Amino acid sequence: MFSMKESVALLENAHVFYPTDEDEVGAHVLNMNDTWMWASAWGEKVEDAELPEVAELFWRYGNAGLLYWVSKKHGGMRSEFYDNNRAIEFVEQEEQIRKELPDSNKRAYYKTSYQIKGERKDAK
Repeated sequence: MFSMKESVALLENAHVFYPTDEDEVGAHVLNMNDTWMWASAWGEKVEDAELPEVAELFWRYGNAGLLYWVSKKHGGMRSEFYDNNRAIEFVEQEEQIRKELPDSNKRAYYKTSYQIKGERKDAK
């Protein structure tokens, strides 16, 4: 797990946060513009206690980890865009495997497969 300092450094260097206003010094807001639908201005505030988890997911999965984290925070919310949904679903599957097999040596040789559909929540 990343320390608070390492988490902030990783995420700030990746430019995933909105620039902060002077009156919000220290605020960390993920830029999720046009992520869930077109023409949406969306910023997801990350509390200090959440930074290590967000950094870990970003380090492990890149932008897909951020999509997953915001989706999970909002009850499994999905995007209008199927590519974002596939990314979220991929991380969900991999995180489930990590939960079931915390030992990375065992995970490395764990043979499994899954299907990613990338559907919207409203899809039938």
